[in-house]
Amino acid sequence: MSQATKNKLLKALERLLNDEPENRELRIKARAGKLKINNSNVEKEAGLSVGALRRHEDIQILVTNKSLEARTTQSSSSTSPIELLQVEVKKLKSEMTRANKKKKEYLDLSRNHEEALARQAAIHIKIVQDFMGMLHESEREKAMDMVVKARPDNLIKGKFR
Repeated sequence: MSQATKNKLLKALERLLNDEPENRELRIKARAGKLKINNSNVEKEAGLSVGALRRHEDIQILVTNKSLEARTTQSSSSTSPIELLQVEVKKLKSEMTRANKKKKEYLDLSRNHEEALARQAAIHIKIVQDFMGMLHESEREKAMDMVVKARPDNLIKGKFR
C-alpha cells in the first residue's frame, strides 16, 4: 500500500508540474494561473486524504524543491531559488517590523488609557467621598448600600468610612 501511495503522489506531482491536473478544483486554478504546488494540492490531485503525505518525507522534500523551482521560473525578478527565498525573507522581516511598530503603538495607547482610567476612577472616588461627607451619618449607610446595589460589579475600592 505504501508503494502504491507513493506512486500516486509522484504521478500527481508530475501532473501538477505539467499544469495538467485531473482534479476539477485544481484544473480551475491552473486555468486561472493560480495553481500552487504544495503538499495539500499533491494529496488532492492524488485523490488521497489530508495528511497522506506525512509518512513520505522523501516526497515532501521533492514537493518542496519542485515548488521552489516552479516559483523561481514564474518569478520575473529572481533567477535562483536562493534569490527568491532572500526576497521572501526580506519581505517577512519588513512585515515583522511593521507588526512590532503597531504592537508598540497599541501598547503605548493601552497604557495611556489605563492611566486615564485610573485618574477618572480617583476623581470618581473623591466625588463619592465628598457626597458621602455631605450626608448625615445615619443616611450614609443607606446611600452606600444603594451605590453597591446599583452596580454589583463595582470594582472600584474606596475608603468611604
